[in-house]
Amino acid sequence: MSESLYNGLSTIPIIASATNAFVLRTFFNQFLGGQTTEECLPKIEELRKNRIGTLLGYNIEAELDGSSKDPQLIATQTQHVLSSIDTQSMLAKKFWPDTSATGGDNRSWVRIKVTGLLPHPVALYNGSQAILKARAEKGLDKDVPHPGLPHDGDWEAALTGESVTKTDREQLVSLRATLEAIASKARDNNVRVVIDAEQTWYQPVVDSLTDELMQKYNTLDRPATCIASFQAYLRRYPQLLDQQIRRADEKGYKLLFKQVRGAYIVTEAERWKKEGREGLGPVWSTKAETDASFNYGIEKTLATVTDQVQNTGHSRLSGVFASHNSISVDLAIQLLEKHSLAKRTADGKLLLSKEAAGSIAFAQLYGMKDDLTNKITGTIETEGGFPLVVKSMSYGDLKECLPFLARRATENKAVLEGRGGAAAERIRLGREIRRRLLPWSS
Repeated sequence: MSESLYNGLSTIPIIASATNAFVLRTFFNQFLGGQTTEECLPKIEELRKNRIGTLLGYNIEAELDGSSKDPQLIATQTQHVLSSIDTQSMLAKKFWPDTSATGGDNRSWVRIKVTGLLPHPVALYNGSQAILKARAEKGLDKDVPHPGLPHDGDWEAALTGESVTKTDREQLVSLRATLEAIASKARDNNVRVVIDAEQTWYQPVVDSLTDELMQKYNTLDRPATCIASFQAYLRRYPQLLDQQIRRADEKGYKLLFKQVRGAYIVTEAERWKKEGREGLGPVWSTKAETDASFNYGIEKTLATVTDQVQNTGHSRLSGVFASHNSISVDLAIQLLEKHSLAKRTADGKLLLSKEAAGSIAFAQLYGMKDDLTNKITGTIETEGGFPLVVKSMSYGDLKECLPFLARRATENKAVLEGRGGAAAERIRLGREIRRRLLPWSS
């Protein structure tokens, strides 16, 4: 059901309640945890019984056109993020109280979206333009595809650039204060925070903030807090990953990251063309190139973890392979065994080593690709049942979540069309929705 259709039906008194009930019972219940953290609890606990962790996030969907939001809404959304941390902290103490053997991790995480935490996203754009200009003046990133790599001095450039207005500066300073408050609370409660990636015209500021937060909250002397998000569909990704690993080693902090393929391929191409830019855009030209980029990330990550474990007995790197692609997942599992990070047991399953347990994770969206999730949990295990897979679970008010539901349908069109082995998933989703709508039919 589209957002416009829902809005139209919701204005008709007799039909409004039935429309709400239909959406809540079917699409909403399938893809989201609930309207509040309390409603999410039974689903999170059920997942944990099956050795699956959660990445909980209040549904903050910034408008892709960069339109402004009510400042009061930002304050409310920030409070929801803090509430998510409280919920995950409570559950972590119940599910995995001793994190000493898993690098400080408990697989009870929270997700934030930077564009949803400030009223005017144009501040991110102007700050990012200032960063790109400052890098160019320093001769940096000459051979790196747009939007380049994070460097020292980026945050200062975002605040002092000629294109940055006083209002922009105030917005950015306030944004950083908000992120600091979130990261500080998360660290105090030992909850990891995933900072979502954004469109490339916002990403330089997001990169600089993530870099600053990782240096502060991912120190080597205590459990790390901040998880960056890297998009493999960007042509810069192989260089970005290499640089980030080196940067963490040089500056002495733990690099934690979630690797995704990417969600904004259409708008990236449209923006590049609209601005009249020449040459290759920021996104790989073909799916095969994106797949190769993602798989490079798997290979580089596991090779680095292996090297660090062999040399020091533990890893300073933690990678989350967020993918619905079974080929990439199979590659990761094969490489875990190849690098002796996992060994075959008598029953034929793989057992992940204690040293690698807190350094490797897979992730899928809640309500999707359960067949792939089950394949992972059925193939490889960890000592004590520590979750190797995390489900990304969003929650929020029904009306606020409609853009999220619409984006799920758009991003996962391949599932609906049955390409790439997804026909079984489509059938499973249809059966589950029918069961929830017509319980007597099962």
